[in-house]
Amino acid sequence: MKRVFIKDKTKFIKRNKAHKIEMFSEELIKDLPEPLKKYLRVCGYINTPVPVNANIYWTESWLKMSPTKEWSELHTTQFNSVKPIGRLAYMKILDMPVAARDLYRDGYGEMKVKLFNLINLAFDNSKEVAQSALITIFCEFAFIPSYLLSENVKWEQIDDYSVRGTLVDNGIEVSGMFYFNEEGLFTHFETFDRYFTTGKNSYKKVKFSVVVESFKTQDNLKIGEKVKIIWHLPESDYEYYKGTVDRIEFNV
Repeated sequence: MKRVFIKDKTKFIKRNKAHKIEMFSEELIKDLPEPLKKYLRVCGYINTPVPVNANIYWTESWLKMSPTKEWSELHTTQFNSVKPIGRLAYMKILDMPVAARDLYRDGYGEMKVKLFNLINLAFDNSKEVAQSALITIFCEFAFIPSYLLSENVKWEQIDDYSVRGTLVDNGIEVSGMFYFNEEGLFTHFETFDRYFTTGKNSYKKVKFSVVVESFKTQDNLKIGEKVKIIWHLPESDYEYYKGTVDRIEFNV
């Protein structure tokens, strides 16, 4: 699984290198809604290189596989591509011989889970997985700011603290709301376009949110630090992922 992750990452990086790296500037961001421009300024991105990709390193990460399960600690390795839009994640449960890989690339999404790196426990590459994987990338726009400039997304400012975005990639369309505080920092993302798995080959759209509880300073930039991800099920909220970002390495 880890070798497959590295192989897929190498393919992305080769495609990333075809794109020229620009610099964030007031001219480059002039067409963005004001809350997004304020976010880029507050976080210190003006006059820094625009990322074409990024490694996200997690200090810790935890997964709750169902509302009734206990938290399982993970080792998470993550890579995001901006041009083209894509994402890879490798997750290893620390107290079990179980590993998973998430992939989104060119409109294709895949979730694969293996035991002892040999036995398939789960595999899904449905259109619902592809759409859900694209939503995951969408909510990470505030972590990798060059996504905000993507030609694939249209923005609509709702008020001083919120923006609606609509993202289209390879025929898949998703939308969501991005919220910011008075300082201009991103606080949370909400969407109704992600699918919750209810059984084998069975899905339903459920309200989904990502909350950024804190930011940290990295090389004069402010980056998201503590994160939690929540399904808002009819019966109750189900927080299924939480973690702490150590650092983000741009332009790998």
